[in-house]
Amino acid sequence: MPLFMISKHNSGPQVISFQGRVTFGRETERCRHALKDLLGQSERRFVFDLGKVEYVDSAGIGFLVSCLITLGNEGAKLRLATPPERVQYVLKITRLNTVFEIFPSLDEALKKQW
Repeated sequence: MPLFMISKHNSGPQVISFQGRVTFGRETERCRHALKDLLGQSERRFVFDLGKVEYVDSAGIGFLVSCLITLGNEGAKLRLATPPERVQYVLKITRLNTVFEIFPSLDEALKKQW
């Protein structure tokens, strides 16, 4: 079962839907390379849909932060959508909820003006 799937929403942003456990490993590296490829294709708006994430550890948080930095350095925007309660908790205790733009639903993340 893959960690992520990428689809382009009809309003333009790339939606990366995650599922399962976001931890250090081959899948997060594969996602990082896919994001760099999309940046190379001039994509600049990304939404990470976290609704099906069961677990995120410190390496998973590091992955999210590194994606935010990589995308930001290229002038791209990243939003997080539908983080489950346990992911929200980790974002809150690390104070990353003040760094990421977080939306309770994918629709809200896609509809808000970029």
